[in-house]
Amino acid sequence: MVYDKAGILKTKGKYAEIKDSYKILILKLSDLNTKLKSNKAQEYLMQGAGRRIVILSRCIDNVFKIFPLEKTDLLSKNELTDLAINLHAFFVNISGILDNLGWVFIYENNLLGKPKEGKVSKHGVGLFNEKTQKHLNHRLNAYLTSSNTQDWYKNYSKNYRDALAHRVPLYVPPAALNNEEAEEYLSLERSLWDFSSLENIGEHDIIREKQSQLGKPCYFFAHSYNEDGQLMLLHAQIITDFITIEEIVEKFCLYFNDV
Repeated sequence: MVYDKAGILKTKGKYAEIKDSYKILILKLSDLNTKLKSNKAQEYLMQGAGRRIVILSRCIDNVFKIFPLEKTDLLSKNELTDLAINLHAFFVNISGILDNLGWVFIYENNLLGKPKEGKVSKHGVGLFNEKTQKHLNHRLNAYLTSSNTQDWYKNYSKNYRDALAHRVPLYVPPAALNNEEAEEYLSLERSLWDFSSLENIGEHDIIREKQSQLGKPCYFFAHSYNEDGQLMLLHAQIITDFITIEEIVEKFCLYFNDV
C-alpha cells in the first residue's frame, strides 16, 4: 500500500485543512468584485472563476469518497470511471480559472483589441499567456513567472490538461501489480489469443474476470506512458493543486490593483 498510517493521517489532515477553503476564496473574489468597474470582468470573476472553485472543491470531496485512503480491495469499473470523471472536471476547471482571471484583468483594463495597437487579442488572453503577462503589474507578474509557479504550470498542469483535452485522457489504473501478479496478468493476456473468436466469448470473459482480480488498488493517476505522463499520487496531488490555485487566486486579488 502506498500510504502507511502516518501518510494517511497526514493526507487526511491536509484534506481537512482545505475542505472549506473554497468559501474563503469566494469571499476574496467577492471583495475584489466590489472594486471592479467592468461588467464583463465581474462576470468572469464570479460566474467564471467563482463557480469553478466550488467545482474543484467538490471534485476533491468526490475523489476521497469514491476512493478512501484506507481502501484495500480493488475499485469497480464504475468507481474507476467516476474517478476519471472527477479528474477530468478538476483539470478542465483549473485551466478555466487561470483563463477566467486573465479575462478579468483584460476586461477591467480595457486591453482587448489589436496587438498592433498595444492591446491583447482574444487568443492571447490567459493568466499564464505571455501576451497577457506583459501587461500585469510587477508583483503579480513576478509571482506567475517564478520558477516554482512556472514548473507547476508548464511541466505538470498544462501537460495533463492538454493530454486530457487533445490526446490521452487522465485515468486511475485498475490495479497495482507486483512482479508475480504482473507475470500472471501477461500470461492471461497471451491466452486471450486462444479464445479470440466470437464463439469463445465466454472464455474471453472468464479470463478478463481473472485479470480483474489481480493486484491491489492503484493510488496514482496518469495519461500516456509514451509521453510525459508519469504516475502522480492521486489524493496528495489534487490537494497540492487546490492549494496552488488557492495561492494564485489570493495573489491575483492582492496584487490586482497594484501599479
